[in-house]
Amino acid sequence: MSFLSAEFERSFEARFGYPPGENRVFAGDRDDSGVLEELAKLGAPAGLLDFYAQVREVSLPDVGNGIFLHPAGHVIAGLLGAMPTRLTGAVEDEIIVFGSDGGGSLFALSKAGGHIRRLRGGSFLEGAYEADPRGTMVVAKDLREFLDGILTELESR
Repeated sequence: MSFLSAEFERSFEARFGYPPGENRVFAGDRDDSGVLEELAKLGAPAGLLDFYAQVREVSLPDVGNGIFLHPAGHVIAGLLGAMPTRLTGAVEDEIIVFGSDGGGSLFALSKAGGHIRRLRGGSFLEGAYEADPRGTMVVAKDLREFLDGILTELESR
């Protein structure tokens, strides 16, 4: 992904007529083991822990509306109350918010099913994100498919 984001940035201005933002993938750090332990204690599944063992953060402001996979510390803050941890309303689920896009949507991993949802236009109150059926959409069956979709997007540009 790092290589593709650099390639994407090199050809961006010629294709779109304006300079790109900073599209980067930041590698994980061995010093992050305490953060990973904390994520595990808070119920993060193995796939998300594996991701954060390799990648600290992804910032791709020029891909679609933008794709931002938050650092593990932000995910921990979210699990401790800064972000929703449950879906209510049209869908009932426990979630882990791990990313966002440039249009105000959040990306959340379902703790029960492992699928990834895009959350948009709902309300966040007392740890719950209340959404109508149009405000929550499954965008990938799992984290791997979600990350593969980002790679495909980078390759196609």
